[in-house]
Amino acid sequence: MTKAPALSFQIDVPRLKAGLKDVVGVVEARNTVPVLSNVLLAVAPTSLTITGTDLDAQVERQVPIDGADAFAITVEAGVLTRIVGKLPAESVATVALSDGKVTISVGRSRFALPTLPADDFPSMILRGEDAVEFAMQAINLNGALGCVQHAISTEETRYYLNGVYLHEGGDRDLRFATTDGHRLARAILPLPDDADGLPAVIVPRKLVRLLSALLDRHQGEVLIAVAQRLLRFEVGPTTLIGKTIDGTYPDYQRVIPSDHTSRLAIDREALIAAVGRVSTVSSDKTRAVKLEFDRDICRLTVTSPEKGTAYEEVSCDWSASPLSIGFNSKFLLDTLAHLTADTVEAMMGDSAAPTLWRDDEAAKATFVVMPMRV
Repeated sequence: MTKAPALSFQIDVPRLKAGLKDVVGVVEARNTVPVLSNVLLAVAPTSLTITGTDLDAQVERQVPIDGADAFAITVEAGVLTRIVGKLPAESVATVALSDGKVTISVGRSRFALPTLPADDFPSMILRGEDAVEFAMQAINLNGALGCVQHAISTEETRYYLNGVYLHEGGDRDLRFATTDGHRLARAILPLPDDADGLPAVIVPRKLVRLLSALLDRHQGEVLIAVAQRLLRFEVGPTTLIGKTIDGTYPDYQRVIPSDHTSRLAIDREALIAAVGRVSTVSSDKTRAVKLEFDRDICRLTVTSPEKGTAYEEVSCDWSASPLSIGFNSKFLLDTLAHLTADTVEAMMGDSAAPTLWRDDEAAKATFVVMPMRV
């Protein structure tokens, strides 16, 4: 029997490496379904499309090529990525399909990889007529996600908290919210053109992580489609599609204090440094730090039976009666890290009430930290 000729294409290694970098993050290394450990290589005469999926999210990256034979096949994502990562940076690779194997050749190096059929690879499709479609600047979307994703819950029993709640606000704005029950973060952006009627959805934690990685490497607009069960983000040559979390997000806005009158103004960097220093002796389990406010002084204290005590003072502006309140130092530091002003403010009630942290009263990013007993 005559052997079928190999189908092949050539591609610059940096282009192949960049394409795989966008895609492999969605692929789970260990799978009971073997094809889900693979990426799909769909080759057309002028383009290579690399696709990965975990059935909940799909990433598709288009890479331009020239004069290729058309074919589609899947290969193991991890092995392919490691091989391409070790190829000479300025080289050109020849990728060929023959006898059920994909070979990658560069100079004197040659790798032959097993394959699985492209027909076995699942595909996710978001139909345009079911979605609200709009565009926004990548820098704005990335900034909003970066503001709130640290407060996404990892508690699987309350699965509906395992993502970013994306919804339209009452003032024609776009809101991003997260909470894990101990802290809350909310960012507000102007509602983009054509986003009216946006369904409220919960964007899963992994999808947020994948999207943030793409946005970090992209400038310009992002095309977004939001449906009740699926989302699509077109970030340059890469398309990310993912399922939303099927659940009801709690009315988080009830947790945001609106009637606190005790105001703290404090240098952000000074407070970050002080909390970082005193928390070196805190218990790894509780990470508790006590803050005492009295006029122009904030006293920070940490006491640990195993590791000792720490004390420090930071100048501040406190507008109320003396108050002693405890916080988880990590939650407090995470919040301060996402503020941007030199002097930030916190609105407080009593030692058991949630505290509101922000750059100033007009800020579009709001953070709530629940106190703890110390």
